Amino acid sequence: MLRKITPFLILSISSIFYAIFIVVKERNLGWGFFAVIALIVIGILLFVIDFGLKKWLKNYKKIFLTEFLISIIALVIYNYQFRTKTLIIPSDFDKEYVTIIYGVENSKNLSISAITWNKKIEIPKNGILLTSSDFSENLRETDIKIDSGIYLNSDETEKGFTRMTESEFESNGRNYKFRTWKIQDGFCCSYSSKEVDKYKTELKTEFKKIKAGR
Repeated sequence: MLRKITPFLILSISSIFYAIFIVVKERNLGWGFFAVIALIVIGILLFVIDFGLKKWLKNYKKIFLTEFLISIIALVIYNYQFRTKTLIIPSDFDKEYVTIIYGVENSKNLSISAITWNKKIEIPKNGILLTSSDFSENLRETDIKIDSGIYLNSDETEKGFTRMTESEFESNGRNYKFRTWKIQDGFCCSYSSKEVDKYKTELKTEFKKIKAGR
């Protein structure tokens, strides 16, 4: 009996039971209906694949190892998209924006590669970090944390943040791309294209001051 239990069979049964749990718990599914359908489809698909592998490989150890490795690979691939950079701001940070400007000569590299899963990046008190890294050197997800350990957009603080539109500016004949996150107390966060343009102008001026003060 135990030899019939495989990773895909466990995942298949778990997926279908979880779909049933959602239906029972949530009377009004709404968008959750699609999650239920997806879970059922995944459950059936895993069951079919498990059945096929049992017919093809026959050896229990080979079946178990194959399904286990496929599960691990799938898990890694799925979680890869959620690689996160954490921007760490000072406790007395009073700026409205946090910005990273890329491709700045003689600046520190972020050291983010294809195998970087999480990266902590310290942000200066002025809210503007210059880096020699290319704009493409990035992790998709972003957290912002106060150096005391409190995360923005959490129940521990009223401060929240949102990512603004990525843009670039020209300075001394060179174009510099940048990413900006807006920090706001209370209801968070909204911005307009006019605000983006205004901040870009201010950022360009501040950028020149920072470079001149080096």
